[in-house]
Amino acid sequence: MSNYAYLNYMEDLFLNTASLYSWHLTPEYDFSYSNHPDSAPLKNIFSLSSCNTYMKQHFQSSMEPFFLFDDFFFLWAAVPAYTEQKKLVNIHLLGPVFSSYTSDSYIKEKMDIKNMSVKSKTELLSLIDQIPVLPTAFLSHYVCQLYYTLNDALITVNDIKLQENPMSQSKEKEEDFTASEHSPYYYETLLSQSVQDGIPFPDFSNQISSAQVGTMCPGDPLRQKKDEGIGLVTIFTRAAIQGGISFEKAYTCSDYYIQSIEAASNITEVIQLIETMYFDITNQVHEATLSAIKNPMIRECITYLDTHYREKINLEELANTLGYTKYYLSTCFKKETGVSALKHIQQKMLDIAKERVFDVTKSISEISYELGFPYPQHFSRWFKKMVGVTPNEYRQNRNN
Repeated sequence: MSNYAYLNYMEDLFLNTASLYSWHLTPEYDFSYSNHPDSAPLKNIFSLSSCNTYMKQHFQSSMEPFFLFDDFFFLWAAVPAYTEQKKLVNIHLLGPVFSSYTSDSYIKEKMDIKNMSVKSKTELLSLIDQIPVLPTAFLSHYVCQLYYTLNDALITVNDIKLQENPMSQSKEKEEDFTASEHSPYYYETLLSQSVQDGIPFPDFSNQISSAQVGTMCPGDPLRQKKDEGIGLVTIFTRAAIQGGISFEKAYTCSDYYIQSIEAASNITEVIQLIETMYFDITNQVHEATLSAIKNPMIRECITYLDTHYREKINLEELANTLGYTKYYLSTCFKKETGVSALKHIQQKMLDIAKERVFDVTKSISEISYELGFPYPQHFSRWFKKMVGVTPNEYRQNRNN
């Protein structure tokens, strides 16, 4: 199958499985193709917003895909196709989508602000029901697939950038609170435990975007994101206290980030504050844990072990890096912590494995690869040796 045929196949797959439309733009940022049956209204919204300006600025310095928002806060993904010399060939857009529920009243108020004609309003409202609600994490995987098809190059979801300066959002009023499906307990437990342990997830942004957060403020994406952030501050503050941070220090940190989130003027700023808060408070817990260790060499060693637990660590190489012998490092480590370095790594890995096994959205194979095991069978044998039951049995016992 040629690349062109495979691209057509992939775009049909996106459309039929996720209601995700594809758009092609020339290197001059003019629309050349779309598989949307009524593309004109959406094309006009995209073209009249600041999206083209952001794309031009981004692709002048980078060939990485990125997410961007138009004036109605529709989410789009821009994926470049380029030559070996990094010359832009064309741009492929996926979208638009809603990253969370957005009410019709929010769209109508945006249309009033834009002074749209009655005809334009009618055309756009007729298309709203066709725009899917698609969490950013799921859209990210489609972007990675498309990028590989276009450029024969692999990227991860963490390589996808976010538009740096989305348009400020006005605060719409919505009287009725809409009940909705909330985040699985697993995600709250997993992230809370990472704060308590003082070991952050490198893919924190992806974890958050994967979770389905309940709608706390229907129709107002900015207020929704602020409420999500404040909720996370509360969760992480409790976890930090359990991890050894003093009440005074934890709540001082909490007050600072809540006030900063409330003062934010756009969603990107809120997201950046949430990420900063998470890594900041997790690092404070880690520092508090290390403060009980008097030997600076062991503190440095623990920091390295806790952030590289997925890797196959050679203690002798680590000792050489720190400037000590393997015997001296091992002896000092056990004297300070009461356990060997190997035992420390295994216990940290086991704690994380137990939490992740409860994530029923992932297979045991996926979890084993995430934790650095080359084969799921190796992970299952190791887990059973450590816990006494297989990962599947452990998951079933918890669910029962």
